[in-house]
Amino acid sequence: MARTSLSLKRLTDSFPRKQHPALRPAQQQAFELIARNPGSLTLELPTGSGKTAIGYTYLRALANVAPGPLFYIVPNKTLVDTVHKLFPDTTVAYGRSEYDCLYYGEETGYRADEIPCLSLTDCEHRVDQTTGLTILNEPGVKRCPYYDAKFETTQGKIVVCTTAFFLYNRLFARNPVPLGGLVIDEAHRIASTFRSALSYDITDWHLRRAVQLLTKIGADEHADTVDAFLQTMVRILRRKPQNTATLLDQEELEELVAILRRIDANDIQRRLGEALQRGTIDPAAERTTLKQLETVAFNLRRYVTSLEYALPGEYRAPLNYVTYAYSYVRPQGQERVQHRLIVRAYYVAPLVRKLLSPHTLAYSATIGNPDVFAFETGIQTPFFAVSSGFPAENTGIFLPSDTPNLATRYRPKAEPTKVLRRVAKACLRFRKAGHRSLMVVISDTERQKFQELCHEEGVAVISYDADSSPREAMARFKAGEGDVLVGTSANYGEGVDLPDGLAPVTFFLRPGYPSPADPATQFEQHRFGQGQSWAVWNWRVMIEALQVRGRNVRSANDRGVTIFVSQQFGQFVYGSLPEWLKPSYRRGLSLDECCDQALEVLGTRA
Repeated sequence: MARTSLSLKRLTDSFPRKQHPALRPAQQQAFELIARNPGSLTLELPTGSGKTAIGYTYLRALANVAPGPLFYIVPNKTLVDTVHKLFPDTTVAYGRSEYDCLYYGEETGYRADEIPCLSLTDCEHRVDQTTGLTILNEPGVKRCPYYDAKFETTQGKIVVCTTAFFLYNRLFARNPVPLGGLVIDEAHRIASTFRSALSYDITDWHLRRAVQLLTKIGADEHADTVDAFLQTMVRILRRKPQNTATLLDQEELEELVAILRRIDANDIQRRLGEALQRGTIDPAAERTTLKQLETVAFNLRRYVTSLEYALPGEYRAPLNYVTYAYSYVRPQGQERVQHRLIVRAYYVAPLVRKLLSPHTLAYSATIGNPDVFAFETGIQTPFFAVSSGFPAENTGIFLPSDTPNLATRYRPKAEPTKVLRRVAKACLRFRKAGHRSLMVVISDTERQKFQELCHEEGVAVISYDADSSPREAMARFKAGEGDVLVGTSANYGEGVDLPDGLAPVTFFLRPGYPSPADPATQFEQHRFGQGQSWAVWNWRVMIEALQVRGRNVRSANDRGVTIFVSQQFGQFVYGSLPEWLKPSYRRGLSLDECCDQALEVLGTRA
């Protein structure tokens, strides 16, 4: 597709004046950059710059001049809803887990991801993706909510969807229509989202169930092949350390791949359909088993491809997948599972590039090093950092001089307990001054220890547990409960907004460098060497730190401070800050002095 040049006038004429009567300076600058750079580009847009309106305008400007569907993709359902609320003329699409299944009856409450949808070819509710009609086209038949939403994404409107929905419906489509335009919001997360979506677990229990059902429908030759794979997998895994994730070596992978190549997934699908028509299988009584078989049978081709990518070819090293395994001394939560083979996507950059449009706008508040961003995500487009109008005096970024280095090899024996107690006391001080706090840690052990210390210091702490999810804990905190909210970076490091003074103080305990024992870490070191691996790891912790810093400052009117606790942050935080934030960085102060100055930033006397 030829690249379409968008003029500044077309962009500003497409700007949603109803929602935004006036252009913000960052929006004006972004449109000027887009107009000067036809095709695709990547922007680092500061928080509060109105980036959602920039992406919406970009797609509106492409409509009618760049034929094909227009997609605005975000990491999760919450952000889909946020974008759609801002711009109601968009079409939304979620994953299967968000839609009810009608095949078994609405009263069952089954979700589309809980049923063997691909096997139920006689479902009267299914919507044909070519015609938009139900399969039998009978009056009064309700349309499948998932397939209906999927069809609506082809009808010419701007589609707002999750990154995972976009991946599955573009990568695995037989003949996808070329995109007219694509906006990638929170672009720094696209690689991790792809990795999560393209990850597979194969357990001995699932394979045994598959063997039983294949035998039941008379597909003995397929049952024998799956059983051979099962026995080989178990034999390999029994040689591995128990309760430890362990990389498989090349010979082991080749042995598994040789068996998987013999499995004919298309014939399994045909046999399964015939068995359903004959009544050999009751789709209601066997729903769970059918779903499990569907997962195994229809994903086996992906497993084959995944494992083959994990093997070195004649001219390439094993780039794409990390393959490792667990064997359990005792079953852990799933008494039926003894052995688990895990295939995890790693080098997804080529897949990301494959799905890009000739008109792709990728942006985030945290791009960091554009070269590492391009390596990690596969998005290799011109990069520009947009300036911010945020007043530097409204925020403070602190690294105390008297806190420890919390890296495992350097920290004193009594840490991190001692410094966690100091942070708890600082949270109490801020609360007495009228300010609540967010505490971000890396491990669940640190989270639980901090809660314990807060209780000892008389600080009302809010967190999640077995009875309360991270989202529920956040809702309680936003409703006014507690003095401090604590959670891991995985839960509260990004995607959480605490504007308008909800928690103007953020503490971040330490950066989340990968564990040397993690198979993905070992894979990266083996594949790219120590130097390149460290470049990627440092980029990831830089992005993590910048995301944590942005939780409490969401607009130019907000005031918020961030205190980075471990001395590890001194190696990269200042260098990772955009130019407009560097005046807010303060170092060489004790933790108490940091708290004094933080109170000044927040307009409170120390």
